[in-house]
Amino acid sequence: MLMLMAGAALRANAGQFVDVESARTNEGRLIGYLARPSGLGPFPAVVILHTSAGFRSDMLSWADRLRRWGYVALAVDSFGRRGIEVANNASQGEQLADAFQALRFLKKQPFVRADDVAVLGFSLGGISALAALERGSVAAKIFTDKFRAGIAFYPDCAGTSGIMTGPTLVLVGELDDWTPAAACEAMVAGRDDLGVSRTPGDRSMVELVVYPGAHHGFDIADLRFTSGVQSKGHRLEYNDAATRDSIERVRTFLQRTLPAGSAK
Repeated sequence: MLMLMAGAALRANAGQFVDVESARTNEGRLIGYLARPSGLGPFPAVVILHTSAGFRSDMLSWADRLRRWGYVALAVDSFGRRGIEVANNASQGEQLADAFQALRFLKKQPFVRADDVAVLGFSLGGISALAALERGSVAAKIFTDKFRAGIAFYPDCAGTSGIMTGPTLVLVGELDDWTPAAACEAMVAGRDDLGVSRTPGDRSMVELVVYPGAHHGFDIADLRFTSGVQSKGHRLEYNDAATRDSIERVRTFLQRTLPAGSAK
Protein backbone atom coordinates (compact mmCIF):
# COMPACT_ATOMS: atom_id res chain seq x y z
CA MET A 1 0.00 0.00 0.00
CA LEU A 2 2.81 2.40 0.90
CA MET A 3 4.50 1.89 -2.47
CA LEU A 4 1.26 2.64 -4.34
CA MET A 5 0.79 5.73 -2.21
CA ALA A 6 4.40 6.68 -2.87
CA GLY A 7 3.96 6.54 -6.63
CA ALA A 8 0.84 8.70 -6.53
CA ALA A 9 2.47 11.17 -4.19
CA LEU A 10 5.58 11.57 -6.30
CA ARG A 11 3.47 12.35 -9.34
CA ALA A 12 1.33 14.89 -7.51
CA ASN A 13 3.82 16.44 -5.12
CA ALA A 14 7.34 17.80 -5.20
CA GLY A 15 8.72 15.40 -2.60
CA GLN A 16 10.76 12.23 -2.52
CA PHE A 17 11.07 9.23 -0.25
CA VAL A 18 14.31 9.05 1.72
CA ASP A 19 15.92 6.74 4.26
CA VAL A 20 16.29 7.96 7.84
CA GLU A 21 18.55 6.18 10.30
CA SER A 22 16.77 4.44 13.17
CA ALA A 23 18.01 5.09 16.69
CA ARG A 24 18.47 1.33 17.04
CA THR A 25 21.52 0.12 15.15
CA ASN A 26 19.95 -3.28 14.44
CA GLU A 27 16.86 -1.79 12.76
CA GLY A 28 18.47 -0.25 9.72
CA ARG A 29 16.61 2.67 8.19
CA LEU A 30 13.12 4.14 8.33
CA ILE A 31 11.12 5.58 5.45
CA GLY A 32 10.65 9.34 5.32
CA TYR A 33 8.90 11.58 2.82
CA LEU A 34 10.91 14.75 2.18
CA ALA A 35 9.43 17.84 0.54
CA ARG A 36 11.40 21.06 0.09
CA PRO A 37 10.81 24.46 -1.48
CA SER A 38 12.58 25.35 -4.69
CA GLY A 39 15.82 27.24 -4.30
CA LEU A 40 19.02 26.78 -2.33
CA GLY A 41 17.69 27.85 1.06
CA PRO A 42 18.47 27.41 3.82
CA PHE A 43 14.84 27.01 4.93
CA PRO A 44 13.18 26.32 8.29
CA ALA A 45 11.90 22.76 8.58
CA VAL A 46 9.19 20.61 10.15
CA VAL A 47 9.23 16.93 11.18
CA ILE A 48 5.79 15.29 10.79
CA LEU A 49 4.66 12.38 13.00
CA HIS A 50 1.65 10.17 12.23
CA THR A 51 -1.20 8.78 14.33
CA SER A 52 -1.53 5.32 15.89
CA ALA A 53 -3.17 4.24 12.61
CA GLY A 54 0.15 4.64 10.84
CA PHE A 55 1.48 6.55 7.84
CA ARG A 56 -1.40 7.89 5.72
CA SER A 57 -1.70 10.12 2.67
CA ASP A 58 -2.58 13.03 5.00
CA MET A 59 1.07 13.10 6.05
CA LEU A 60 2.14 13.62 2.45
CA SER A 61 -0.47 16.35 2.03
CA TRP A 62 0.88 18.15 5.08
CA ALA A 63 4.45 17.84 3.82
CA ASP A 64 3.53 19.37 0.49
CA ARG A 65 1.48 22.09 2.17
CA LEU A 66 4.46 23.03 4.32
CA ARG A 67 6.69 23.06 1.24
CA ARG A 68 4.36 25.57 -0.41
CA TRP A 69 4.59 27.72 2.71
CA GLY A 70 8.39 27.79 2.46
CA TYR A 71 9.34 24.96 4.83
CA VAL A 72 11.29 21.77 4.33
CA ALA A 73 9.08 18.93 5.61
CA LEU A 74 10.04 15.39 6.58
CA ALA A 75 7.18 12.97 7.34
CA VAL A 76 8.48 9.86 9.10
CA ASP A 77 6.90 6.40 8.92
CA SER A 78 7.54 4.82 12.32
CA PHE A 79 5.55 1.65 11.58
CA GLY A 80 6.18 0.44 8.02
CA ARG A 81 9.61 -1.13 8.16
CA ARG A 82 9.04 -2.32 11.71
CA GLY A 83 6.03 -4.31 10.53
CA ILE A 84 3.68 -2.49 12.92
CA GLU A 85 0.08 -2.22 11.73
CA VAL A 86 -1.47 -0.77 14.89
CA ALA A 87 0.29 1.08 17.70
CA ASN A 88 1.53 -1.02 20.61
CA ASN A 89 2.97 -0.17 24.02
CA ALA A 90 6.41 0.56 22.58
CA SER A 91 5.21 2.70 19.66
CA GLN A 92 5.27 6.08 21.37
CA GLY A 93 8.83 5.69 22.60
CA GLU A 94 9.99 4.50 19.20
CA GLN A 95 8.22 7.35 17.43
CA LEU A 96 9.73 9.90 19.80
CA ALA A 97 13.20 8.55 19.04
CA ASP A 98 12.35 8.66 15.33
CA ALA A 99 11.45 12.34 15.66
CA PHE A 100 14.92 13.14 16.92
CA GLN A 101 16.54 10.97 14.25
CA ALA A 102 14.57 12.96 11.67
CA LEU A 103 15.74 16.17 13.33
CA ARG A 104 19.33 14.98 13.08
CA PHE A 105 18.81 14.12 9.41
CA LEU A 106 17.45 17.59 8.66
CA LYS A 107 20.19 19.41 10.54
CA LYS A 108 22.74 17.80 8.22
CA GLN A 109 21.08 19.11 5.06
CA PRO A 110 22.64 22.28 3.60
CA PHE A 111 19.19 23.57 2.58
CA VAL A 112 17.85 23.48 6.18
CA ARG A 113 18.28 26.15 8.86
CA ALA A 114 19.58 23.76 11.49
CA ASP A 115 18.34 25.71 14.50
CA ASP A 116 14.86 26.29 13.07
CA VAL A 117 13.13 22.90 13.06
CA ALA A 118 9.66 22.26 14.50
CA VAL A 119 7.79 19.02 15.11
CA LEU A 120 4.16 18.48 14.05
CA GLY A 121 2.27 15.42 15.29
CA PHE A 122 -1.22 13.92 15.18
CA SER A 123 -2.76 11.93 18.07
CA LEU A 124 0.07 9.47 18.89
CA GLY A 125 2.35 11.82 16.99
CA GLY A 126 0.94 14.71 19.01
CA ILE A 127 1.94 12.96 22.23
CA SER A 128 5.43 12.53 20.79
CA ALA A 129 5.53 16.21 19.80
CA LEU A 130 4.64 17.25 23.36
CA ALA A 131 7.26 14.90 24.80
CA ALA A 132 9.88 16.32 22.44
CA LEU A 133 9.28 19.85 23.78
CA GLU A 134 8.61 19.08 27.45
CA ARG A 135 11.20 20.56 29.80
CA GLY A 136 12.89 17.95 31.97
CA SER A 137 11.41 15.01 30.05
CA VAL A 138 13.26 11.79 29.33
CA ALA A 139 13.71 12.98 25.74
CA ALA A 140 15.27 16.23 26.94
CA LYS A 141 17.82 14.22 28.89
CA ILE A 142 18.61 11.69 26.17
CA PHE A 143 18.71 13.78 22.99
CA THR A 144 21.07 16.73 22.67
CA ASP A 145 19.40 18.15 19.55
CA LYS A 146 16.37 20.33 20.27
CA PHE A 147 13.24 21.33 18.38
CA ARG A 148 12.51 25.04 18.17
CA ALA A 149 8.71 24.62 18.37
CA GLY A 150 5.98 21.99 18.42
CA ILE A 151 2.43 21.46 17.16
CA ALA A 152 0.15 18.72 18.48
CA PHE A 153 -3.20 17.78 16.94
CA TYR A 154 -5.54 16.03 19.42
CA PRO A 155 -2.80 14.59 21.69
CA ASP A 156 -3.28 12.88 25.03
CA CYS A 157 -2.17 15.69 27.34
CA ALA A 158 -2.62 13.74 30.57
CA GLY A 159 1.01 12.71 30.96
CA THR A 160 2.57 16.07 30.07
CA SER A 161 3.55 18.79 32.54
CA GLY A 162 2.87 21.66 30.13
CA ILE A 163 6.23 23.24 30.96
CA MET A 164 7.86 23.41 27.56
CA THR A 165 11.23 24.39 26.09
CA GLY A 166 9.69 26.17 23.11
CA PRO A 167 6.41 27.51 21.72
CA THR A 168 3.81 24.74 21.49
CA LEU A 169 0.43 24.81 19.72
CA VAL A 170 -2.18 22.25 20.80
CA LEU A 171 -5.37 21.74 18.76
CA VAL A 172 -8.15 19.49 20.06
CA GLY A 173 -11.88 18.95 19.62
CA GLU A 174 -14.36 19.79 22.35
CA LEU A 175 -16.14 16.44 21.88
CA ASP A 176 -12.98 14.31 21.64
CA ASP A 177 -13.68 11.18 23.69
CA TRP A 178 -10.30 9.56 22.94
CA THR A 179 -7.89 12.33 23.93
CA PRO A 180 -10.18 14.70 25.86
CA ALA A 181 -9.83 18.45 25.68
CA ALA A 182 -10.24 18.56 29.47
CA ALA A 183 -6.84 16.91 29.91
CA CYS A 184 -5.19 19.58 27.77
CA GLU A 185 -7.00 22.33 29.68
CA ALA A 186 -5.70 20.84 32.93
CA MET A 187 -2.18 20.72 31.48
CA VAL A 188 -2.24 24.38 30.46
CA ALA A 189 -3.65 25.40 33.86
CA GLY A 190 -1.09 23.27 35.71
CA ARG A 191 -3.83 21.34 37.51
CA ASP A 192 -3.32 17.81 38.78
CA ASP A 193 -5.18 15.23 36.73
CA LEU A 194 -6.07 11.59 37.19
CA GLY A 195 -2.78 9.90 38.06
CA VAL A 196 -0.82 13.06 37.24
CA SER A 197 0.71 15.47 39.74
CA ARG A 198 1.91 18.72 38.18
CA THR A 199 4.52 21.00 39.73
CA PRO A 200 4.29 24.81 39.52
CA GLY A 201 6.05 26.33 36.53
CA ASP A 202 5.80 28.56 33.47
CA ARG A 203 3.25 27.14 31.04
CA SER A 204 2.96 30.27 28.92
CA MET A 205 4.70 28.54 26.00
CA VAL A 206 1.55 26.48 25.33
CA GLU A 207 -1.26 27.83 23.14
CA LEU A 208 -4.38 25.67 23.38
CA VAL A 209 -7.22 25.77 20.86
CA VAL A 210 -10.41 23.79 21.57
CA TYR A 211 -12.81 23.44 18.63
CA PRO A 212 -16.52 23.47 19.56
CA GLY A 213 -18.42 20.44 18.29
CA ALA A 214 -15.29 18.71 16.97
CA HIS A 215 -14.34 15.08 17.61
CA HIS A 216 -11.06 13.18 17.48
CA GLY A 217 -9.45 13.20 14.04
CA PHE A 218 -11.43 16.25 12.96
CA ASP A 219 -9.03 16.88 10.06
CA ILE A 220 -8.75 13.35 8.63
CA ALA A 221 -9.46 13.72 4.92
CA ASP A 222 -10.66 10.12 4.52
CA LEU A 223 -13.61 10.93 6.79
CA ARG A 224 -14.90 13.85 4.72
CA PHE A 225 -17.61 11.86 2.98
CA THR A 226 -18.78 9.90 6.02
CA SER A 227 -20.93 10.81 8.98
CA GLY A 228 -18.14 9.67 11.28
CA VAL A 229 -16.78 6.28 12.36
CA GLN A 230 -16.08 4.34 15.55
CA SER A 231 -12.53 3.21 16.29
CA LYS A 232 -11.70 1.22 19.41
CA GLY A 233 -14.86 2.57 21.02
CA HIS A 234 -14.14 6.21 20.18
CA ARG A 235 -15.75 8.52 17.64
CA LEU A 236 -13.79 10.01 14.74
CA GLU A 237 -15.51 12.63 12.62
CA TYR A 238 -14.37 15.17 10.05
CA ASN A 239 -15.10 18.83 10.81
CA ASP A 240 -14.50 21.21 7.94
CA ALA A 241 -14.54 24.43 9.98
CA ALA A 242 -12.05 23.04 12.50
CA THR A 243 -9.83 21.70 9.74
CA ARG A 244 -9.67 24.99 7.88
CA ASP A 245 -9.04 26.99 11.02
CA SER A 246 -6.37 24.59 12.27
CA ILE A 247 -4.44 24.84 9.00
CA GLU A 248 -4.42 28.63 9.20
CA ARG A 249 -3.41 28.53 12.86
CA VAL A 250 -0.50 26.21 12.07
CA ARG A 251 0.62 28.54 9.30
CA THR A 252 0.43 31.61 11.55
CA PHE A 253 2.18 29.80 14.39
CA LEU A 254 5.05 28.69 12.16
CA GLN A 255 5.46 32.13 10.62
CA ARG A 256 5.69 33.56 14.12
CA THR A 257 8.11 31.00 15.54
CA LEU A 258 10.09 29.90 12.45
CA PRO A 259 9.59 32.61 9.81
CA ALA A 260 9.93 31.39 6.24
CA GLY A 261 10.33 33.48 3.12
CA SER A 262 7.38 34.48 0.98
CA ALA A 263 4.78 31.71 1.33
CA LYS A 264 2.17 30.81 -1.28
